[in-house]
This record gives sequence, structure tokens and C-alpha cells, in this order.
Amino acid sequence: MLGPELINFTARPTPIFLEGSVAIQVAAQAAKDLGLKDGQIVQAVIAARGDMLKLVLNKRELDWPGAGRFKPGDQIELRVKVSPLGHTLVPVARAASTAVSAGPTSLSPRLLSLLHRPDQPSVLATLMRQGGLDSLLGQLGSDAAQLRLTLLHSMVRLSPEVIRRGLANSGLFGEALLVAGAVPSGLDLKQTLRALLRLLPAKSPIIGELERAVDEIEGRQLESVQAQQVREASYSFVMPFVDANPVAIEFRRGPINRLSDTADWVINLHTDSEALGELWLKTTLKSAGSIEMTMWAPRPGVAQMAENAASELEYELKRFGLTLVKLSVLNAPRPSSREGVAGSGQMVDIST
Repeated sequence: MLGPELINFTARPTPIFLEGSVAIQVAAQAAKDLGLKDGQIVQAVIAARGDMLKLVLNKRELDWPGAGRFKPGDQIELRVKVSPLGHTLVPVARAASTAVSAGPTSLSPRLLSLLHRPDQPSVLATLMRQGGLDSLLGQLGSDAAQLRLTLLHSMVRLSPEVIRRGLANSGLFGEALLVAGAVPSGLDLKQTLRALLRLLPAKSPIIGELERAVDEIEGRQLESVQAQQVREASYSFVMPFVDANPVAIEFRRGPINRLSDTADWVINLHTDSEALGELWLKTTLKSAGSIEMTMWAPRPGVAQMAENAASELEYELKRFGLTLVKLSVLNAPRPSSREGVAGSGQMVDIST
């Protein structure tokens, strides 16, 4: 079982056979996205992608002829060189005195693969589309009814308490509760998926999807632990519903400002409704109880409905002591952080 405490283990050093390794040419847009600067030392990891080995740097996969000389989990240090020809990454050999064999406290290839998972659509959201998780739970026999009440929620009865329970049962906190000596109230989503994996026949076509869903949850666990180490907060999870498609939710807070002892919270939501299409909502909660919201709705009619409902939303927020100071509704998909900014109509601020 993966425990978040493993994130603090010392990483496995890379063997010394970088001599003659080919430098890696990096495209201008990729270098910009990665924030590469001349002379900078960056660290990448070798990861298996099917039958091939890739060099993964900050979740971006790079082709490198030298990758075949390593094994998954090996870490590579590279120096950034900027010339009129562009950006290149040059492998840096470690000093022989620092090259030691992997010990029991080394990061495992499994953990490293989770740390460097590429950005991709949520497997959980696909797996738990309306009725999907419900049908899977039926394979757990007598436990299915209780799990259904624990994990599946009703969109029409949504409340702060329901969201709190959804976060608690998301699979993010199982190991932390065990370390703290607390007794979990029941199976959470990750434990449920693992139970299904044990029950399904070895050749079941859904096994691969369930395994990728577990990877997604454990990757999110590691992101939460990494955020805590720099005094931030980050919790990403998917809430399944019995009467609607699942909603991907992210709570994120930057480091606390020592002068004011406060920091803004950002809440990101994403869902794909048959009636409304894809919807994205970014909410920034300020320390004084003020709220700024941005909504992306590709369907013109849906965007118009959201604008028309602004006054009603403002009224509902006031009931909770919150003030809506800004609402922007954009008739477009939310831009990805991987997309370049060019041409009219594209958003520049894509940070969360």
C-alpha cells in the first residue's frame, strides 16, 4: 500500500554512465512552459511508457536516445544551455563519491512513476459517469448497499456537508488515518476500487481502467503531500453522483502570508453534463469573504443562462456571508496550461 510518508525518502541516484550522452533539443514553447534558464540544473526521471523509455521533466515527456541505458526510476540531472540555436539540455555526470547503490529508503519506480504522471483526462471521471460506479458496486455483494450510500451522492441534495463527506471518502486520507492511529469509518473510494480489483476475473476488460483510477488517486495523494511540504494545500478528487455525472473538484491554497496570516483559496470544478455540456468553474475566495468567479461554457445557450442567473447566485452567496465581487462567463472551453497563447480570444491567465 502506498503511504504518503514515503515521499520524504531519499531518491535513488543515477549510475555513472552519462559519458557520450546526446544533448536534448527543447522546442521554444516547451522551454518557455518549463521556465528553463541558461545554466540552470534541472532533474528529470526515466519512466516507462509502454515498451519505450522516456525522460520526464515536470510532467512533460521528452524523447532521448540515451534513455535506453537506464531503467525506470533513474534520475538524471541536466544543465540548461541557451544558444542562438535554442535551448538544449545536457546530461550532467554525478561525482563518483555520490554514486551509491539504491538502499531500502530509495524511492521506488512505482512512486516515481506516480510523481511524474503526465497530464491526462481523469480516468475516475470517465469510470464514474452516471450509473458507472453503481454497476461496479453490485459486484461487491452484500457490502454494495452500504458503499453506495457512502460513495454516491445526490446532486439535488448537494450541501456543504455532502461535499465534506465526499472529500473524506475520496481516498486521499486512508494512509494518513492509519498512521495517526484513527479508525476509518468505512471503505473509501481507493479501497473500494482495490476491493473490486481483487474480486474481478483476471481477464476482465475493466481491470486496466480500475488500475489507472487507483494510480490517479495515489498521484493526487502525492500532490497533496508535496503541497504541504511548502506550506500550501492541494486536494483534488472526483465526486460521483446517482443523478448526475461526476464532478472533478480541486481545493488549492498558496502559502500563508506571514504578515496577514491569510491566503486565498481557489476552488476548481469540472463536469460534463448531457444537458449542459462541459462546464468549468474557478472560484477564488478572498480572506475578507469576497468571491471572484470565472465560468467556461462552450454552449452559447448555457453561457447566457449563467449570466442571467448572476443576481440569484449573488443572493445565495450572501446567505453564507459571502460577497460576489466579480463573475466572468466565457463562451469557450477552459484553455489548457499546455496550450500556447496566440491569436485573439485566448486567455492569458490560466493559473489556478
